[in-house]
Amino acid sequence: MIIQPIQEAVVSTFDIERLAAPLMQVCGYDRVDLPDAPPSQFAAWHVPQQCTRIEQALFVPQNTVSGRGALRLVRFHGVEQKVMRSSQRTWDTGGIFDVDMFSADVDKVYRGLQRHGWTAFGEPVDYSEAHFSVRQVVAIGPDGLNLAVIQRYSPEVPGLDPSGRLSPVFNSTQMVADIEGAIAFYVDVLGWHKDLDFMVEGVAEPGADVLGLPLPAAIGAQRRVVIFNPPGPSVGGVELIHNAAMYGRRCDADCAAPNVGILCLRFEVDDAHAYAAAIAGRGGSLHIEPAAFVIAPYGTVTLFAVRSPEGAIVEFFSHGG
Repeated sequence: MIIQPIQEAVVSTFDIERLAAPLMQVCGYDRVDLPDAPPSQFAAWHVPQQCTRIEQALFVPQNTVSGRGALRLVRFHGVEQKVMRSSQRTWDTGGIFDVDMFSADVDKVYRGLQRHGWTAFGEPVDYSEAHFSVRQVVAIGPDGLNLAVIQRYSPEVPGLDPSGRLSPVFNSTQMVADIEGAIAFYVDVLGWHKDLDFMVEGVAEPGADVLGLPLPAAIGAQRRVVIFNPPGPSVGGVELIHNAAMYGRRCDADCAAPNVGILCLRFEVDDAHAYAAAIAGRGGSLHIEPAAFVIAPYGTVTLFAVRSPEGAIVEFFSHGG
């Protein structure tokens, strides 16, 4: 089974326009206006009957392949909503914590986002982990949208815009309470492979500024980081972080439509029916059964979804009904 890099992250918002300006002006994404989501999407996302409309717009990074690494903003009309990871701390678990992009100038991007009212868990900071040396900030926008902006010193990322415009979304982080259960979901159920698996302990970073961990507790806080790639050409997919020293709220139940936050990740696969059957054959359950959906601008696709043990929704689609 071949799975392409992240096609898009779907973000539920109270106000598309409030997020649109920084995504275009600071991040350098191009806006593609879309028709409202069709009725089939209401059922797929298990939206309450009183929902009257799913407004949407796509924000596509420049110089991307097949529009991959985009952000789809959706707004659910006529329903009560709450923020998925409300008043979040980075040691709260459940759902999808952030989406990750590269930049050639993290500080420029973050200062630009601040002018639109964004903040962060900490100031941009340099650190090393595994074989990477980076500068990073996790910027906090409205409606629970966190952008992890990463400037990688080594190994360098080729082809970045020197102005700092963000790359396509290449990865996404989930904070988990049960790290072994989460690993089993991605490896044993989805059939993905671990790219990295390491411990952070005895140092403040990455964490104290990147994730807002309080000092001096951050130095003694043991954190495990596991990064998965799906089978195929992807160089990023999902990152799990387990903070064994700090216990927060579990947000699992709230991390679904029509609530506000990062709703799901979407990946293109070569055969959605076959992949869904393989997942079921490995004992996995489906959050959305394979069916034909019209998803602008891709046209008719076959799509299904799974939901992790801690509420993160991952959708897979192939072209054609």
